[in-house]
Amino acid sequence: MRVLVAMSGGVDSSAAAAILVAQGHEVLGVSMRVRDASDPSRGRSCCSPDDLEDARAVARHLGIPFYVANVEEEFGRRVVDRFVDDYLDGLTPNPCIVCNVEVKFDWLLRRARALGARLATGHYARVERRGDRLALLAGADPRKDQSYFLHGLGQAELADLLFPVGSLTKVEVRELAARAGLSTAEKAESQEICFVTDGDAGRFVELRRPGSARPGEVVDGEGRVLGRHGGVHRFTVGQRRGLGVARGAPSYVVRLEPRSARVVVGTSAEAGTERFRVEEVRWSAGAPPAGPRSFLVRVRHRHEGEQGQVLPASGGRAEVRLRAAVRGVAPGQAAVFYDGDEVVGGGRIARG
Repeated sequence: MRVLVAMSGGVDSSAAAAILVAQGHEVLGVSMRVRDASDPSRGRSCCSPDDLEDARAVARHLGIPFYVANVEEEFGRRVVDRFVDDYLDGLTPNPCIVCNVEVKFDWLLRRARALGARLATGHYARVERRGDRLALLAGADPRKDQSYFLHGLGQAELADLLFPVGSLTKVEVRELAARAGLSTAEKAESQEICFVTDGDAGRFVELRRPGSARPGEVVDGEGRVLGRHGGVHRFTVGQRRGLGVARGAPSYVVRLEPRSARVVVGTSAEAGTERFRVEEVRWSAGAPPAGPRSFLVRVRHRHEGEQGQVLPASGGRAEVRLRAAVRGVAPGQAAVFYDGDEVVGGGRIARG
């Protein structure tokens, strides 16, 4: 078959392309240029000129055509602007999920289909047919599993997607890349958000929107002022470090109030949540369950998950009732529902 491989310049997507070439497919490589190098807020993203050249070198080595897709406008509008808006609104965004839904598996997938091709990426996830539907499954390597970021994929998308490294471990991927003679075999991984490479999301927001920060008060649950802060965009629910207050017991962010520019802190128990609402829910399994169902619910990428009841509602919403309280259920982040190793669905954690 013809396959368009999204190549970031890293070892995972490079190995994905090598696997497909070895299987005899007609493979085309594409890298997305997501940022203008002259943007002062840019930093060194994973799609930097160096990374594009690494992807180009791998494609040349594999003997496949290589293209660069300029997605600056889509990425800036759909991913970066929303990221900034969310932080200023007291939310905790997950731009990798938005990029997958809005750019990679929308814009890029449509172009693959226009070429009569399927789209492949280096994500650690799997797709398996189960009866009359496709199941999105966690990657075989639990330490590298990226299925949490892919919960927005539906049946139509899964039908045209390939994840060639999803059944491999990271060690196996590097070994495969080395055997194939790929220059990226030992390339270090980037752990940051691709456009916030120094890890300081607050600084990025301020560079992107000068003058937008609103200083305010840090208060406890009774409204007592404990300190001041430089803007709610520098905090997230569940955060413990960097609060700038001293109390007798450890303090955590319980909630953010962007209208009054207040950061409310409390104890670990006060920062825990058992019930919350989810919006913009997408059901990877194809349709929501007919009624309440018990799933493992993960509220962030590194969260091992907590069992809970998920009650689907109209309008792409759901209510989650966890078996035990979890700290750091942050509005704006994703709650993803698992049935064993299958991603059933997920959505954006709503405020309040």
